[in-house]
Amino acid sequence: MLVTLIAQFVAFFVPQKVAEFIAIVLADAFRIFDWRTKAVMRNLEIFFPDKPLRERKLIMRDTFRKMFLSYVRVMKINRKKWENYMDLKDLEVFKGKKSIVFSIHMGPWDIASKYINLYGFEFYALMENLPKFYLWMWLRFRKGIKVFLVGTGTIKALQRLKREKEYALVVLVDRVTSGKYVVRKFQGQDVIFAEGIFKLPKILESDVYFLTCHWDEEMRKVRFDIVPLERENIEKQIFELFAESVRKYPDQWFNFYFFTTQRPI
Repeated sequence: MLVTLIAQFVAFFVPQKVAEFIAIVLADAFRIFDWRTKAVMRNLEIFFPDKPLRERKLIMRDTFRKMFLSYVRVMKINRKKWENYMDLKDLEVFKGKKSIVFSIHMGPWDIASKYINLYGFEFYALMENLPKFYLWMWLRFRKGIKVFLVGTGTIKALQRLKREKEYALVVLVDRVTSGKYVVRKFQGQDVIFAEGIFKLPKILESDVYFLTCHWDEEMRKVRFDIVPLERENIEKQIFELFAESVRKYPDQWFNFYFFTTQRPI
């Protein structure tokens, strides 16, 4: 939360280019004290055991820089600038159908969610029930997606979406800060995900996709890798795709909230 407040202050009071430079400086300074540094390094050790330690540390550095830059951009960009960051052709597959979109939380999702429904999309998100102030702050900067909160919000989501003819419900598999969760082994570690999420496609009779939202190499455009899934064995497919995504984009901000050792706010 402290990081978000600092990014918010920087974003409001200085020009965007200056704000992004400050964000990089802050990322390098704060990662020393951030518990996620250890989580990121542990993930990189698991996924890239043959990479030298120095190379893994550079990936970790870039991971934090991209997180801070994403915070600043989501708070700074107006609708005109937002259009420069997005290529909406990537998401045309979700128009005109009912879709459950399983994804991993990454900073570019926050960029995408800011204005996306103003362009003819019907994106919803099933989101963790955060403390009120943090939830208010989150919704303030990401107005483009309609949000259901886990718990009673899950029931409301099912009731609402069963009546809809078109929607894309985004479920972030790696975000479990509230509600019941399931523990399973993944890459040799215990990981958690929200209970019941993989039953949603059958309940709603919707198409199923796995989506990775990431920055391009120059960090100028938000891009989407979309994989259609079978309704059977969804959990197995998603964990395989999650591992593949981490290997493909090691310095993107997956937030690394997948582990039972931490249930962060």
